[in-house]
Amino acid sequence: MDVVLFVHFPAVLASVCLAIRYLFPVARRYRFVDMPNTRKRHRRPTPLIGGFAVLIGLFVALSVSGLLAEPLWLIFFAAALTLTVLGSVDDVLDISPRLRFVLQGLVVTAALFGADLAIEQLGLLLGTETLYLGFALGLGFTVVCALASINAYNMIDGIDGLAGSVTAATLLGVMVLSLLSGATELALVAGSLALALLAFLAFNLELPFFRGRKIFLGDGGSTFLGFLVLWLLVVASQKDISFRPITAVWLVGLPIVDMLTVFARRAFAGKSPFSADRTHIHHLLMESGMSARQTLLVLLGFHATLVAFGVAGEMLYWSDLIMTLGAIGAGALYGAVNISLTSRQQKAAASPQQQ
Repeated sequence: MDVVLFVHFPAVLASVCLAIRYLFPVARRYRFVDMPNTRKRHRRPTPLIGGFAVLIGLFVALSVSGLLAEPLWLIFFAAALTLTVLGSVDDVLDISPRLRFVLQGLVVTAALFGADLAIEQLGLLLGTETLYLGFALGLGFTVVCALASINAYNMIDGIDGLAGSVTAATLLGVMVLSLLSGATELALVAGSLALALLAFLAFNLELPFFRGRKIFLGDGGSTFLGFLVLWLLVVASQKDISFRPITAVWLVGLPIVDMLTVFARRAFAGKSPFSADRTHIHHLLMESGMSARQTLLVLLGFHATLVAFGVAGEMLYWSDLIMTLGAIGAGALYGAVNISLTSRQQKAAASPQQQ
């Protein structure tokens, strides 16, 4: 990895910063921006180029390393590009959810089938026997997981820095476990993408020396992040065997548990799982009095803890059963916190009306 550190990573960092530098005025000129309104906190039109900037960083990493010539990574990049463009079209034209869902499913299915990639085994979830799905059933299951991941990252992208930082933490976990298992190609891709996201976050969060060029991921970027996380986790757990499938659940952490919690709450309330509301954890924390930056730090800390538990469980050889029960417990705790915050919000809203 020495060559990676001194050649590939600086190239990725430079490419993302240059992409933002040159795409920023183009996006503003052609109105590819997120406009302020009563539902949004930003005060000026903000370019939606974050996904494309990170995608350019991925292209540079794959090109410089020679991985772009390999079918697995060429198909991955082609699908990521297609999904990012599709999400960006949705940013502009507001595609119907059903059509968007169908198009995403077609792209993901074609990519997975072309790369001969699927979740074919789930590990020792049933005890001492590995649970095999086979390619056909596994492909269908993987497409469902991919669409869930894409939707989860779209949902979590509600405050500055959250989707990007959460994804970076996941990618660092993938990189560490891949390096330990000897899967250096996967470690290179994960590390390069994590660095690309850190460059994006510097602009998105307007850190010192990066102010004045604030950008968002947009639907294109959040779609890309959901897909790339799913792809890397499947490669790691099914092809490279860098870690077990249950470890992947810990690494994906916050986005999935938030999506499942919100879907469950909407279903119990008799609403569509895809209906819009403000029951995501970042909404609830801010409405309880936290600032956006405090909310970001709390949620990133929670997600990083899940990732750390996943990495530790893999390195210390915790059983699949312990890892599964732990994941269920973490999800239940998260759900309980969500319900508690929602109840407080509802009581606070009802108090003035009663008075």
